[in-house]
Amino acid sequence: MQAPTLAWATVFLVGLTLWMIVAIVVIRFASAAQRGRLALLTRRWEPVFFAAAVSAATVELPRLRRRDRIAVMTVWLRIGDYVSGEAHRRINELGLSLGLGRVAVAVLARPWLRLRLRNPSQVEILLAIRAAERLHLDAPWAHLADLVAAGPAPLDRYAARALVAIDPARAAAAVLPALVRQGRWARHLVEDLIEAGATTAIDAYIALLADAPDDAIPGLALLFDRCGDPRSVVPVRQRLAAASTRDPEALAALLNTLSIIGGAQERDLVRDFVAHPQWFVRMRAAQALGRCGNEHDAATLAVLLTDNTWYTRYHAARAILHLASLGPRRLLELAERSGDRYARDMASHVIAEAAAPAVR
Repeated sequence: MQAPTLAWATVFLVGLTLWMIVAIVVIRFASAAQRGRLALLTRRWEPVFFAAAVSAATVELPRLRRRDRIAVMTVWLRIGDYVSGEAHRRINELGLSLGLGRVAVAVLARPWLRLRLRNPSQVEILLAIRAAERLHLDAPWAHLADLVAAGPAPLDRYAARALVAIDPARAAAAVLPALVRQGRWARHLVEDLIEAGATTAIDAYIALLADAPDDAIPGLALLFDRCGDPRSVVPVRQRLAAASTRDPEALAALLNTLSIIGGAQERDLVRDFVAHPQWFVRMRAAQALGRCGNEHDAATLAVLLTDNTWYTRYHAARAILHLASLGPRRLLELAERSGDRYARDMASHVIAEAAAPAVR
């Protein structure tokens, strides 16, 4: 009984091995054919896109077959990355006339949860997302928002960037809550929001702050810093005072925001952090006292002037220097009285720095 069973097992393994070899060969030939097709389309379409970029003259377009649209979109996106200004606008107009916007919308409209089993592939989705971003297409907004909320990485991040490019103020409500809920905060998306002009969405940022996890606070605080909107002072103060806020990086970020937009009413809260065990929290507290403090904080800042970290000493010295009721003479006096040579050196350094002409 064992011999026939062994023979059948051997036949099965040999057959499986042969099938795998054939599959590998087929895949390699298909991949080579695909690369060859892409190279052919690149040679055909690159001159067309470059000609459109450099001149407004009508360009003779090659025939665009349905099966080649994704490949041509790849070439179009790559050429668009090389140009800007008027050339970028002309290339975008050519992409629209070729129907690449409709292709992107059609790809993104397919139920993305089935994309792992059926075409289009994730590469095609990524190309469609970039095309939607490039052309500022509003039609696939809901599908891009779905990808941000529950899409696989990195498609969720690219979809977020596309939403920011399409409508930054509207994207603040679509992008940030999803990332905050997932705990997948990305600083570069904050920069994208800022650069795209989403500072008009301050209400969306304020609404997120109260319940955001600590690891999302530095990004939100950066938005508040850049917006400079006084409406954010109260929610920042409330979050800083909340017992749930414990992460040192979150505390430092909120203190930094108060150093930019805070006022005298935040003074007592800021003072609570001048003895924090983390040096960068102490540093931000010193920095915030320079805006929120007064002459009664001289003794506190003098202690920070002798801190064991350079940056804390530096910001303590700057705070003393910039408080209107103190100034250079008081800074030198406090440094001398401390008996700490590093404090004296820092006081001299900051005074000299303030007196030096700005470098242009």
